[in-house]
Amino acid sequence: MAANGRSTLGRSYRSYRFPQRKGGRLSRRPGGGQRFGPLAGGISAFLLAMLAMGGVAAAAVIGYFTADLPAAHDLATVPISLTTRIYDRSGEHLLYTLEDERRELVDLGSVPKMMQDATIAIEDKSFWTNPGIDIGGIIRAMNANASSGTISQGGSTITQQLIKTRLLTDEPTFTRKIKEAILALEATRTFSKQQILEMYLNQIYYGNQAYGIRAASKTYFNQGDLTKLTLGQMAMLAGLAQRPSDYDPVQNPDAAKARRADVLDAMVDNSYITIEEAAAAKAEPIKVQPASTSLYAAHFTFRVREQLIRELGEKAAYRGGYEVFTTLDWNMQQLAEQKVREHVDRLRGLNVNNASLITMDPRTGEILAYVGSYDYYGNTPKMQGDYDHAGIAYRQPGSTFKLFVYLAGMLHAGMTPSTRLYDIGWSMPDGSGTFYKPQDATREQHGPLTLRQALRESLNLPALQVTRTVGIDAIIDTIHQLGIDRTFDRERLGLSFGLGAAEMRLSDMASAYQVIANMGVRVEPTMIYKILDPHGKVVRDWSKPQGKEVLDPRQAWIMADILKDNTNPQGSFVFGPWTNIGRTAALKTGTTDNQKDVLAIGWIPERLTAVWMGNSDNSDMKGITSAMGPGVLWQDYMKTVVGGIPATWYEKPAGIVTRTVCVNPNVMGGNGSGELVGPGCPANFRMNENFVEGTEPKTNGTGFYTGCGIRLVAPFADWQASYNGWAAGAVSGQYSYGRFSWTICGFAPKPSDPPGVGVPPGTTSPPGGRTPIPTVPPPRDTPRPTKKP
Repeated sequence: MAANGRSTLGRSYRSYRFPQRKGGRLSRRPGGGQRFGPLAGGISAFLLAMLAMGGVAAAAVIGYFTADLPAAHDLATVPISLTTRIYDRSGEHLLYTLEDERRELVDLGSVPKMMQDATIAIEDKSFWTNPGIDIGGIIRAMNANASSGTISQGGSTITQQLIKTRLLTDEPTFTRKIKEAILALEATRTFSKQQILEMYLNQIYYGNQAYGIRAASKTYFNQGDLTKLTLGQMAMLAGLAQRPSDYDPVQNPDAAKARRADVLDAMVDNSYITIEEAAAAKAEPIKVQPASTSLYAAHFTFRVREQLIRELGEKAAYRGGYEVFTTLDWNMQQLAEQKVREHVDRLRGLNVNNASLITMDPRTGEILAYVGSYDYYGNTPKMQGDYDHAGIAYRQPGSTFKLFVYLAGMLHAGMTPSTRLYDIGWSMPDGSGTFYKPQDATREQHGPLTLRQALRESLNLPALQVTRTVGIDAIIDTIHQLGIDRTFDRERLGLSFGLGAAEMRLSDMASAYQVIANMGVRVEPTMIYKILDPHGKVVRDWSKPQGKEVLDPRQAWIMADILKDNTNPQGSFVFGPWTNIGRTAALKTGTTDNQKDVLAIGWIPERLTAVWMGNSDNSDMKGITSAMGPGVLWQDYMKTVVGGIPATWYEKPAGIVTRTVCVNPNVMGGNGSGELVGPGCPANFRMNENFVEGTEPKTNGTGFYTGCGIRLVAPFADWQASYNGWAAGAVSGQYSYGRFSWTICGFAPKPSDPPGVGVPPGTTSPPGGRTPIPTVPPPRDTPRPTKKP
């Protein structure tokens, strides 16, 4: 090679001695005549002329063609397209392949000699002795072309075919063929014949997206071990290289059979096999499998592909031959898909047709199971299976959004689990000439109660109070603080934003909850565990995730402490009976307006699962609740998922203090001042509550409990009239619900009120005016109000 890397063959071609033809003169097909195919004839004439010319003239002509040639040694260094394989975390289950060309490299020592012989017999029988081109082969091709009237044979050697496919193009021009021949000569003196044959067998296209002999063996016979192929199978594969579409055994089995016979006859002619062996191989039935691509955990796999492209680039992802070990737990994925199908089928009568689910390890961010829809291959308006409802779809999160609201209250307004909020109705102008009148899902109003009680009962009115207190910006800032990169149009958002009116992806919700589940440490979710290059070298490694503390771990612990009530029947009479998994776990559910979406997001320290149910076309479900839908699915699934994990909960971090506060400790209580116990606190209102040190209450409720009853002051002046209206009804028993008895300063019951007045549907009032006894229906989480103020 010259210093500039260009071919030097023009100065040294005379050193090659072409092998002499053995066994007599060249044969000609009947009727071949003397007409030459234009390309083959021209090339043979050119090469013969070069041999005759010799000297400077030949060197000049060849120099013209070699001026811009690549170097022959580029055969070994030019990037070759390899298949990237995506596996589950164990490496035992292939999920998908990324490929421009489906190829698996194989060394020549792994290719049976019979397979090598079959290829050489049909493609280049003088391969072991020719210098890279075969003048005799060109003349034979010339005669065949003349006989057929078309260019049916090109006379190319194995070396020329390798040069054409790896270094040049398929352009059928005289110039390209000359360059191909020149490079073939140089390649033969650069590489051994064994090296050339190995590169060829890894390069050539065998049809049905299979490049290289091993990929072809897997594609047609599902056999990666070439030594296990039969002679008939080897002959069939060898015959494909010339025209893979014409000889495709899937589409053209008769043509494939005839071509196989040609290969076997050529092997007999070249003494590689006997006539008897050929006859037996010809008798083998051609049994091939239709070409297919494996695809498991489809939505997960496509999100992995996106992450891979972000990390390596699209070209590298599809051509780099990487081994991608994902975070997917195969058994957990099978369970997740099964439970999604079972529970959607269970609720089909309520017009529930789709669901999605994500399970992650909150400590590492690894996605362990991921179900994007009920059935990836199904497609109806209500269940668009190929659309990823876990990672692409933006849906309203309902009351699962309240995590952000109450966390913003703690971070920006100093709120605590015992902060006194008000579950009292109010109305505000919505800017369109009407009034915004939000309600709880139960249409009840429970009066003053603590933040803990408001969150575990998922009440709307207290959440809106917090939203107005801290403002939209503080809630958005909290979402961003938890690591969610979501842009909101702040100018268009109203108070209903605090009830989940903005759309979020389920994957974003799970990622935000991960921070709470990991005690304030954000770990970027990942679907890839490790990436290896074709040589086994690790090029990316997520096995040791780097976390960043984005939230005071004490605040995270407080939030987890509140939400664990929702899976405890003794902690939440609303959700606990539906979601208990036999151990401590935290959970938040959500339901949107008109029951278009229902969600449940819950965790233990080692596993977090988020579930969505709904319909792809946004049609309403009927009579479903977040507890009985995704809550029960979450419960059923998580019982198995956490079965082998020791039952533990978070240790209380330093800087958490416990105080006895004036709160009704009953599971249906939650009312009280929320402050320290003072002289007006009822004797049985004693509850131990946890606080971030420095936020514990300092007052004893004397401003709330007065000599004439509780002092009811609205948090905003324009709500006071509505609060007064509630107080008037409360003292008459209208808002008791069998849970509360109200004495409010400035308000007295009407003498004409009969016992049990104002008792809402769902309760019964026994004779004699005793306290109404609640009949608790299946819980229904809070819906989103339809109007924004």
